[in-house]
Order: sequence, then C-alpha cells, then structure tokens
Amino acid sequence: MSTPKTYPAPMDIRLLAAGCVLSLVVAATAYALRLLTLGGAAAAVAVGTLVFGFGGSRHAGLLVLFFVTSSALTRWQAQRKPHPEHTRGRSGGQVLANGAVAALLAVWAGVSPTPWVHAAFAGAIAASTADTWATEVGLLSKAPPRLITARVLRTRAEVPPGTSGGVTWLGTIAACVGAAVIAGFSMAWLGTQPAAIWLAGLMGMMVDSILGATVEGRVRGLTNDAVNLLATLSGAVVAVVSAGSAGSL
Repeated sequence: MSTPKTYPAPMDIRLLAAGCVLSLVVAATAYALRLLTLGGAAAAVAVGTLVFGFGGSRHAGLLVLFFVTSSALTRWQAQRKPHPEHTRGRSGGQVLANGAVAALLAVWAGVSPTPWVHAAFAGAIAASTADTWATEVGLLSKAPPRLITARVLRTRAEVPPGTSGGVTWLGTIAACVGAAVIAGFSMAWLGTQPAAIWLAGLMGMMVDSILGATVEGRVRGLTNDAVNLLATLSGAVVAVVSAGSAGSL
C-alpha cells in the first residue's frame, strides 16, 4: 500500500491552530443550520482540531466528507424521519461516538505515520459513514425494517422504523455506497487499499446493527452512542486486518 510522502510534524502548533480555526468555522455553520447542538459543535471543534492538526488535510478531508454527506442525508426528507437529531441537530455524544476513534488515530498518524494507522483511520470513517447512510436512507424505506438477528435468535422480525438493530435493503445498499465513497477517497488521499476500507465500513455497520439488536439499552452503559463508538472501532480493526491479509501493510 502506497503512503503519502509527507506528513505534518507532531505537535505542529500552526497546524493545530489552523485546524481549530477551520473547525470553528465548520461547527459554527453547522450549529447555525441546526445540524449540531451547542455541545455537538464543541465536540466537532475538538475532533476537527485533532484530525487536521495531527493528520493534516488528507485525514481532515475524509472527516469533512463524512460530515457533509451525512448531514445532507440527515436533512433529506427529514419530515419523514422520527429521530430528534433531524430537527435539533446531533449532540456532543453523537459527534464523539462517530469521531473519537478517528481523532485518536489521526493523532497517532501524526506521531507515527505508519501505513496501518492510515488504514485504521479510514476504516473508522468508513464505518461511521456506512452506518449513518444506512440509517438515514433506510428510514425512507417503504418496506418495514427487520431485526438483523431475527433469524438467529428467532425473535420478531419486523420492527418500527428507527429501532436499533433494524435493517432494510435500501439502507444496506446505502451503506455499501457510503463505504465505497470513503474507500475511493481514502485510496486517493491516504494510499489505502480500497477493498479493505469498503469491507471495514460494512462490517462496522453490521456490528452496530447486531449490538443494537442484542445489548443496546439492555446492558448498563451500552447506549446508542457507546454502540456507535464500538462500531467505528470495529471498522478500524477490520481495515487493519483486511489490509494486512491482502499484503498491503
């Protein structure tokens, strides 16, 4: 797997400052558009500053791509969607659930720019993107969602739209497309192996759905945000393992 020739120096205060300013602009705009709550905007500034300050423009570009496309899909036909973030914006917890793993990996990439950490970063972003696209597009499905674990656990299959662990074919197709978008751009910007990143995105989405159907809300501490965090972490791990198996690291 090819890697970019240059990376920002660790703890480059100029890049951190630039990342903070750019993140403030993006977060303030998103807050004004009610895409983020005040807490969500603060979390976005923190995540954006770390990603740009340590990872540089390539890593920040993937993060922005995820945020812009996901926000657009959130607002697309929002009147037909039951989730509160479609009217009040995403909270700080939701932002960190989708971006904390990527932020930590961006810091790692700035300190030790090895190929595997770039794959892990892209895998985390792909998982967040695939899961968000699946949710936002799946909510518009005419067919009711079905629990992903219904056949295995022999539980009820059809569930109301927005139920954790509920999946639709429309949402699954959207997840495939979202993961492919991140895989393509991460190949161009970070030199990652696209198949590994695409698989990471889909696996992250599936982990989110399985945990949502089985343990979310049933195990102490495993909230929707915690499940999303675990899904992005799963995407990072799958990307590293898949790229390594393919001989790309």
